[in-house]
Amino acid sequence: MAGERAATLSDVAREAGVSLATASRALNGSDRVVRPELQEKVLAAANKLGYMPNANAQAMARGSTETVGLLVKDISDPYFSTIAGGLADEAEKHGLLVMLCNTGGQPEREQKFLAALRRQRSRAIVLAGSDTADVRHTSEVADLLTS
Repeated sequence: MAGERAATLSDVAREAGVSLATASRALNGSDRVVRPELQEKVLAAANKLGYMPNANAQAMARGSTETVGLLVKDISDPYFSTIAGGLADEAEKHGLLVMLCNTGGQPEREQKFLAALRRQRSRAIVLAGSDTADVRHTSEVADLLTS
């Protein structure tokens, strides 16, 4: 499979003989209903080509991913691992995935991870255990979370 190009939505649409918009609606869901026979053609084409949706493209279209970011000070601490487990269980009920970031209690890592989660368009970010008393850091974190 090395060197092979992944099938795109355009490839699926071409294979099914439908427009790109119809292929997108059939695969990603839409308020606009796709006729059953077209839905079947698109699904068959996607299966034949081994199509996998591009999470980055979907995030751009939707404005967010299916990811919830979780920042903890120390995942080996039972307090934080309990939070992580509970969040992962709840996220799964909603079709979401938790991305865990272990800050080690380092303010600069916390900011770096927050910025990365924002760039990746996380659906939500949970910050657990930030214990800095640095007012500047707290302000910068607040800006990252609210901007």
